[in-house]
Amino acid sequence: MKLVTISFYIMIIVVILLGAYTSFLGIKNKDTIEKMASMTVGMSIGMIASLLIGVLLGVILKGNLFISTILSMGISVVLIYMIAGTFGILAILESFLSAIMGGMMGAMLGDMVDTQYADPLIKIMFTLYVFVISVIICYVFHHKSRITRYLRNPLMYAGIMASFFILFHQLGPVVKVPTINSNNIHQLHQTESSNNLELRKNNSASMLISSEEYNYTPRNLSIKKGQTVTIKLENKGKIEHDLEFKRSQGIKIQNGTTHQHEGNNALHLHAIPGKASEITVTFTQEGIYNFYCTLPSHEQLGMNGTITVGS
Repeated sequence: MKLVTISFYIMIIVVILLGAYTSFLGIKNKDTIEKMASMTVGMSIGMIASLLIGVLLGVILKGNLFISTILSMGISVVLIYMIAGTFGILAILESFLSAIMGGMMGAMLGDMVDTQYADPLIKIMFTLYVFVISVIICYVFHHKSRITRYLRNPLMYAGIMASFFILFHQLGPVVKVPTINSNNIHQLHQTESSNNLELRKNNSASMLISSEEYNYTPRNLSIKKGQTVTIKLENKGKIEHDLEFKRSQGIKIQNGTTHQHEGNNALHLHAIPGKASEITVTFTQEGIYNFYCTLPSHEQLGMNGTITVGS
């Protein structure tokens, strides 16, 4: 289970306060800002804010890319309208398009990033958000202030942002994402598959593979060369999963369906929660056949396995 922390609430408060102050300055200076400048401001805020929101939701809702994408785009559009709504219709349009694009990219990035890098990625995006908004405030709305002259040195500004990142990092993780225990993974790799291989007549067999978040049970199976087997993928999880072989050479399809997915006519099974799919094949060559879940980040989270074909 993923839990938000004190760093999460601090980040949300800072995002809202900076956005509100930018909106206030936009209302105050709406008659003095040039149209091109307002469009640039809207696009910049729309992109960086939506990237931050997308990455955050992609990490929190990992495995639900569609939901995280829709939510990130929706929340980003609302937030951007509140911040840049006073900059004019062209700036709003520019910011909306940037928010939609950034929300999609951010959600995909957050969903695909490995668990151990998720928190640093969120903090980097948050630091970039603070950097972009502060630059806009200083150079667009307070460009005549004496304070900004000290920030015209890029090295000084980079040092400030680096210090901000380090200080914020000391507060701990933004979200607590469960990590996969390497010992448990090793044990799962050693699990024998005899209970899941049901022998039938005519040298055929039935092989049941269950999928959950985020593992296969079993994930290591064995079979004899030339033996026909019906592989059944049963989804016991709460989100969709699939199973695809990384090589199709040496696998002869007897019954079932396959389609072009990744690689060269790779064999592919797909099952929504509570459902199952199956295919009957014959392994004609000895070797190790690797399979995995093709959905974004699922393989990296542990959804992979092997079928060893021997003589």
